[in-house]
Amino acid sequence: MCSGALHQLLGGKEHFEERRAHVDPAVLLPTGVATAVVQGGGDLTVPQAVSEAFVDAAAGAGELVGLTVLDGVGHFPLIDPSADACAVVAEEIAQLAW
Repeated sequence: MCSGALHQLLGGKEHFEERRAHVDPAVLLPTGVATAVVQGGGDLTVPQAVSEAFVDAAAGAGELVGLTVLDGVGHFPLIDPSADACAVVAEEIAQLAW
């Protein structure tokens, strides 16, 4: 996934299993932190079903959680400051601050 970025983040494949439980949002539920999930409807890296399953699990754990799906948007425009989708992410973050 993402050219090995997850393994890089966790310090290499050899540390993946031991560190996964500390970074997997679904495993960490409930957190007590309001969460906004923004999903590209055209994301081929993280399927929409993954985000929907997390949102359902979070809501089931009593979390305040919302899901915004941006039709036709892929994975990377959500973090590209020049993309319109990134502005939606920024707005969701701003809303959480209130």
